[in-house]
Amino acid sequence: MRSHRRWSNRIKLFGVALVVGLLCPMAVAQEEVPKIYDEQADAKAEIARAVAKAKKDNKRVLIVYGGNWCHWCHKLHDAFKKNRSIARTLQFEYEVVRVDIGRFDKNLDIAEGYGAQIKSGVPYLTVLGGNGKVLTNQETGSLEKDGLHDPDLVGKFLDKWKTKPWDAEDVYQEALARAKKEQKRLLLHLGAPW
Repeated sequence: MRSHRRWSNRIKLFGVALVVGLLCPMAVAQEEVPKIYDEQADAKAEIARAVAKAKKDNKRVLIVYGGNWCHWCHKLHDAFKKNRSIARTLQFEYEVVRVDIGRFDKNLDIAEGYGAQIKSGVPYLTVLGGNGKVLTNQETGSLEKDGLHDPDLVGKFLDKWKTKPWDAEDVYQEALARAKKEQKRLLLHLGAPW
């Protein structure tokens, strides 16, 4: 009888250990999901900084609304990072601001102010010009294909809204006139974003 209890207790312990062993990796895996949205960020200040930089560098601002809990937000983030063409477009053509919406209870005033219909789902995109005005709002469901954000559809969207390059002659003449007015020399720096 005693050995039967021992085996019964061992089997119970083995069962508990097995369940814990199976659940712990899942708990660890959930903890290891990167936080792509800064939950403490001042979204309005980040957008203002991005608009100022976009104006200076002839870029657009891409606001990505979402939350760290959102599976599709992580998928879009992965498309932004892992697809070389998309990553390059974002690096050279956009200032990206990720706005944490909590559980649809945070920064809703920002989304509303830009006309973003985030209640339809996230991630949701808003493109601003260098003047801070909305150029477009875009739900991302139409950018999906086969359970992922389609690189071609995302790329076409980003390409459609990027700025036109400044005309080098116009920039040169404007700088030359400003240098003459301020009695300064002009330093001409030729280059490309890549």
